[in-house]
Amino acid sequence: MSAATDTQLPDSVGAPKVALRGRKLLRGGVYLVVVLALWQAYVSLADVPSYLLPGPIDVVQSVADLVVTGELWPHLTYTIRNIILGLIIGTVVGCLLGWMLASSDRLRMVLTPYVVILQAAPKIALAPLLVLWFGLGLGSQLTLIILLAFFPMMIAVTLGFAEVTDDQRALGRILNLGRVRFFRVVQLPAAMPAIFSGLRIAVIDAMTGAFLAEYISAQRGLGYLMVLGRSTYETSLLMAAVLLTVLVGLSGFALVNVIERRAMPWR
Repeated sequence: MSAATDTQLPDSVGAPKVALRGRKLLRGGVYLVVVLALWQAYVSLADVPSYLLPGPIDVVQSVADLVVTGELWPHLTYTIRNIILGLIIGTVVGCLLGWMLASSDRLRMVLTPYVVILQAAPKIALAPLLVLWFGLGLGSQLTLIILLAFFPMMIAVTLGFAEVTDDQRALGRILNLGRVRFFRVVQLPAAMPAIFSGLRIAVIDAMTGAFLAEYISAQRGLGYLMVLGRSTYETSLLMAAVLLTVLVGLSGFALVNVIERRAMPWR
């Protein structure tokens, strides 16, 4: 009897979560439909020229044209590849630097001001300088993405490892935990919530860096489609690129949430 109850417990617990997630999706879908309907109604009733503000039907048609002609996929894959590469490198650099800063008070005092100054510099102003240094190719684009992605990861890792208390460190010494085991058993689990919070921000920042870099120097990518739509006065194409940009960002954010649930099921 108890065994049957135990096996049924996860389903009974998981069902409300599934229902809640379904209600959230339904509510989001209703909001989206209302916004699109208001947008289309305004464009139609106010007779707004399409070169100023195309309606959602025109934007969706532009996306469909990009898909049918096959023009979308080289631009989309180029942007996603750059985001993934820059995010991975920025995450690794940010995690390593954050761990170093969390491990050494002296190093934190020396490096933190320079890192903050670098992050405070406006990236829209740094982008042309990066093009001058690294050229119009992938180098300047990845550098900009890395600069935007590493900082939130560095801050998140530094704050995450600061969650380890002196009592936990003393317990680790009493249990004779080595540095590697103490890191794996105590430090990393304590820092995981902060790391994933930083990763959410890093995903959005990496996406912003990719589109900014493509907007300035690339001949491919969703950012380039925005430039193309602006220069040719095809506002529907520009809006389609913006819509695809939002979808890429939401997909990356959702993927981080999925990974977090897998890595920390207790949350």
